[in-house]
Amino acid sequence: MQPLETALRPLGRVIGTHGLRGDLKIKGHPGNQAALLAAPRIYLRQNDTGSDCLTVQRIVPGRGWLRVSLREIDRIERAEPLVGAEVLVDPASLQRDDGDLFWFELEGLDVIDTGRGPIGRLEEMFETGAHAVYVVRGRYGEVLIPAVPEFIGAVDLERGTLQVDVPEGLFPDNLGQ
Repeated sequence: MQPLETALRPLGRVIGTHGLRGDLKIKGHPGNQAALLAAPRIYLRQNDTGSDCLTVQRIVPGRGWLRVSLREIDRIERAEPLVGAEVLVDPASLQRDDGDLFWFELEGLDVIDTGRGPIGRLEEMFETGAHAVYVVRGRYGEVLIPAVPEFIGAVDLERGTLQVDVPEGLFPDNLGQ
């Protein structure tokens, strides 16, 4: 079993405070807002020192950030020194439905297309107005795959693979099969 400190996953950063009661503004790393919303506790780390565990009372989405109220922080004077801290979570503590996966669990998976075989590694994810898009880099260069059920298949975290069925038009035109 891993020690908790090595199991923690970085999901964002404290970018400011909100109000006199010490709420924190947290900006999640791309694709990780859902994991932050599911966290009953967060850990704040500053300057590579140990992490402080704090209990989430309320999270309110803002424009590009989350306003987070923590039980242990009740006034702005206690919140201000936390600006710039890295926000981490314990993946085992995240509240999720069966089958739910978070971006940090998918990042780095080997992507295998049903018709082409291995196509690369899942390196980034970004949101559009309609859905997320996975950025896969590998033998076909950079391939953008909409994260929709029609294209995304089985995820095997133990083997580190993501099965996809990508239509022809999403691959660069000048690369042969």
